[in-house]
Amino acid sequence: MSQTNITYGSEFAYNLYVDLVAETLIYLRNFSLCISVWIVGYLLVCYLVYRRYARKLPTRTRGSLKTKRVLIAVAHPDDECMFFGPTIYRLCEQGADVYILCLSNGNFEGLGSTRRKELWEACQELGVPEQNICLVTDTRLPDDPKAQWPVPVVAKLLQHQLDALDIDTLVTFDRGGVSSHRNHTAIFYAVAYMFVEKLLPKRCTVYTLDSVNIVRKYWGYLDLPLSFLLSSKRYFVRWTESRRVAGAMRRHRSQLAWFRRLYVALSRYMVINTLRRVTLPDIELELDVDD
Repeated sequence: MSQTNITYGSEFAYNLYVDLVAETLIYLRNFSLCISVWIVGYLLVCYLVYRRYARKLPTRTRGSLKTKRVLIAVAHPDDECMFFGPTIYRLCEQGADVYILCLSNGNFEGLGSTRRKELWEACQELGVPEQNICLVTDTRLPDDPKAQWPVPVVAKLLQHQLDALDIDTLVTFDRGGVSSHRNHTAIFYAVAYMFVEKLLPKRCTVYTLDSVNIVRKYWGYLDLPLSFLLSSKRYFVRWTESRRVAGAMRRHRSQLAWFRRLYVALSRYMVINTLRRVTLPDIELELDVDD
């Protein structure tokens, strides 16, 4: 009798185990199917967005800022390619007068003179005339992620360029600075200072480059649907044009460590820029968040 009970119990446990494994396999199969359908569907959406907006519409209608004279303010040589490449390339193509203000010479590793030359080469690759490039060498603005740049100093430099060049549009980093680099965010806070102190020319409109999360940052063209959904101002380049932006970045030879090569291959900022117009109320809200 006891032997029969043991046999029955073993069979019951075995059947229970088999049923559990079978149900697990069915669940995994259904889950994999759902994920596969989602991935294929998202890739199809990316393709449709790319085909419709990147290949069908005329260049001049894609997220244009309608600017004639634009200043791109960056912190280091290579920022213009790594973060603003699509914007600079497209604005030059559209016939705008594009000016670059680089607020340091990138001398963190003692390569200031080399990086200056690379900046000029990269900008010309993007279509910016060499006379439209201004690089600042100021000991108060060192290339150092730990350095806190004096906001009034940066604001004064920006104001001088805006007035001297009769700029109607300023494009720079937002409060996140893409990578939270202090030198990047210092430019945003200088712009905020100019808004509060009413130092910005009335004719000048300000746009900041959207900082996105780490997943979107390395999605490349896969971020197209979200970029179009979440932003009305965007600049992006076709697959063939992206080689021009990547080629400009390769002019910064001294900076092409392996992780930057990976960045060039994967980053959305090499192919897509989304911009947000900022006003005084926006700035006040941002500063309240910081407080």
